[in-house]
Amino acid sequence: TPPYSCTEYNHAHLNTINTMADQDFIARALSSLSQQMALANAAGGDGGSVADDKNSSLDKSIEAHAKSLVDDDTPKIDSAVKSYLSLVAARSVVASEIDVLSENVKSFDEQVKLNSMDMKSALTCARKLLNGINTTLIPKRNDKEEEKDDSDNETNDETHKMMDAATHIVWNRLVENKDMKPSKVLGRKSLIVAWPYIQEHFRRGVDSNEECTDDASRNADALLRSYSTELLPAIAPPQGIEKDAWIAYYTEFGNLLNKACQNDENKQKDDEENEDDSKLLWSADKGVSELQRRQDRRTKRAEVLTQSSNDQAVESSMSTS
Repeated sequence: TPPYSCTEYNHAHLNTINTMADQDFIARALSSLSQQMALANAAGGDGGSVADDKNSSLDKSIEAHAKSLVDDDTPKIDSAVKSYLSLVAARSVVASEIDVLSENVKSFDEQVKLNSMDMKSALTCARKLLNGINTTLIPKRNDKEEEKDDSDNETNDETHKMMDAATHIVWNRLVENKDMKPSKVLGRKSLIVAWPYIQEHFRRGVDSNEECTDDASRNADALLRSYSTELLPAIAPPQGIEKDAWIAYYTEFGNLLNKACQNDENKQKDDEENEDDSKLLWSADKGVSELQRRQDRRTKRAEVLTQSSNDQAVESSMSTS
């Protein structure tokens, strides 16, 4: 008798095939990246052995980065979208404003739209969000974006540029692949690179003329709008969903993504006092620790209120006796 069932064997066999397919995909993506880097190095002319050593070291760093995007960046986008779906749906059944008010939307009206979104509507939006993610090709950087990068001395180093290029290649290869999609294979480190273009698809779909309130957002908005509709075509809102509700949905998802990446960069420690919804989507344990912290805070708060009520009752009893 085999130590496992036929079903278990089939699942194990399928997992092996999927793993081999993933490895084959990574190898082909890295090969494409290596070819582009070789062409770039050749165009740079003779650099001697020192330059060759530098390029070899850079090649290894870029290869390691590209592989880590697939192997190490968890949770994956698909999981985060499902967690966000659960978060939005849960808000509609929670009556307490203290539990549902979020700092990740622009206005109270948008928050109301999200809080009143039922499970069916949230699911419809989640499907549209995933569709936008999995069909967005990151376009070749235009002249305006290159000028912006050239003016940013802090991040304008060779390694950063090549890692960014590696992310672009891996992402676009997945979009073009019929069997694997970015949302199944990649995580937030890749999504943060593609998100401005994904969001621009959505913005064009609702034809939003809303003005940005800060210089950084205004400049980013102008750069994205400079791309042709052929490169970044509009993605219409989900059928049956109000425009404002859809805008609120994908805007908050993007804000939570940015918050998670900022936490990564700042190596921010857990804040015991403030709730961070981005951890419900993007933490390694998929929000388990964050939910436990929230439960502990509520329990402690209830204990304090109960003790306060008991103290007041005792004082009232003593004053009337």
